[in-house]
Amino acid sequence: MPPLQFPGARAGATRRLLRHARSALLAGLLATASVFAAAAAPVLAPSQLEDGTDADTSPLGTRVPLVLVHGLGGSPQGWDNFLHVYQGNAAWRSAFKPYSFRYSTSNSEVSADPLAPRSLPALGSALGAAMQAFYDKPVAAPDFGWGRKRAIVLAHSMGGLVARSMMQEYAFRDGQRGGQKVLQLITLGTPHHGSPLADAAMVLGLGAVSELSDTWPGFLANLAWDNHDGLNMLGGKCNPWLARLNTHAPLPGAGYGNCGFVAGDPLPGYYEKIIAYGASSLQSKDTDSGALGSYKPGSSSSYQFTYQYLLTAYGRAYANDGIVPVASAQFAGWPVWQRRDAYGCDHRLIKGGYVEFVRSATATYTDSTFCAATTSPPIPSGVSGGYAIGGTIYGDQDGIGEVLRTVSQAERVFDWAEQAYAGYLQPAGAATELWNGYRFRWYPADGAYVGVKDGNVYYMGPASGGAIQWQGTLADLLLRAQSAGF
Repeated sequence: MPPLQFPGARAGATRRLLRHARSALLAGLLATASVFAAAAAPVLAPSQLEDGTDADTSPLGTRVPLVLVHGLGGSPQGWDNFLHVYQGNAAWRSAFKPYSFRYSTSNSEVSADPLAPRSLPALGSALGAAMQAFYDKPVAAPDFGWGRKRAIVLAHSMGGLVARSMMQEYAFRDGQRGGQKVLQLITLGTPHHGSPLADAAMVLGLGAVSELSDTWPGFLANLAWDNHDGLNMLGGKCNPWLARLNTHAPLPGAGYGNCGFVAGDPLPGYYEKIIAYGASSLQSKDTDSGALGSYKPGSSSSYQFTYQYLLTAYGRAYANDGIVPVASAQFAGWPVWQRRDAYGCDHRLIKGGYVEFVRSATATYTDSTFCAATTSPPIPSGVSGGYAIGGTIYGDQDGIGEVLRTVSQAERVFDWAEQAYAGYLQPAGAATELWNGYRFRWYPADGAYVGVKDGNVYYMGPASGGAIQWQGTLADLLLRAQSAGF
């Protein structure tokens, strides 16, 4: 075949790097956990560890559900390190209960099941239907349904687009949009704008990229670059589904290169609920010098080629994690809740972490850790076979674990306040929204708001003369909620 060239791409870089992409693209697009042994219908169930044991056998109770969504080529077992940390962290266990969404992504699995979802919108609908099943179940034993509780979603890679499809394109039976059922969406290396590597795989043909030869092509089509930055891909084609997903309210219509002008969709995008993590470089391998400290293993050598490709092939440097440009992972230009960096990382490690070697003054050992939240390395666990989360994206003071705890605590206080002050907060069961740093509920019958910001609880409504009134700290009101059974 003639040398592969993309509009705007440098042909030499394309030839060199795509020769090596065969060993990296499946690890990239977009996960590297083992593929399911057999086709299986999408299912949402309480999370299990890799050995098949339940991560948490207790009822949901006053906690919030945490939905874990893997990416392309992945499986729920890819969350194993996170779940081990969960089991040993009392604060996490008191805040949320994990549930894993499993679905097939390979060509062989999807082809074997005529009812299997064949696109990301179809997967989004499957996730919504699976969540609906938990809302339909009785809250009491043995079903342990979710009642009126809304969920937090933690998603890796393509899983973030599955979650966004559910939030923006799915409606639950009570009439609420999917995004109204989600308190926060935390994405890890999600290609919110797509990835040029998906375009590369489709232009080459799946048969030419051996690791992708058994990947369902419909998923790759939905992962293609959305052309938001004017860099057209796919030989004149576009990714109309992603362009539309990225043009929901409150955003106006916009031009998407070869997709042309995409009109704004009046349905909400819920972009303000997204915390988007991304990495802009690979993990460097630490050479054991004999000095005290921790030593990282480094990213897979296969990522070196795709990493350099994204840096050099298009006449512009796309800083990336080996698979997804950081501008895409952090949803650059869109009104998200927060953008976060992951350091000493890559597309695979941002989800499951890695094993590090540690030499201390008293011992040498290995433990498991995760990508750093700052330029400083993670704090070792101090235990052989332990799990180190201090200073990581999961355990930092503003990290994922703290977000999960804060969201859960706010929900418990809101639920308690609705009962304790029922005469001021009607109708009960309002959806939690986010705005300008506040998590809040709006009660239209009373014209009142209750919100949480920076660890404090506020009220605004007729009882305060329309002024924002401080009610106490979240910690103090949480104690009152807990004493009342919330």
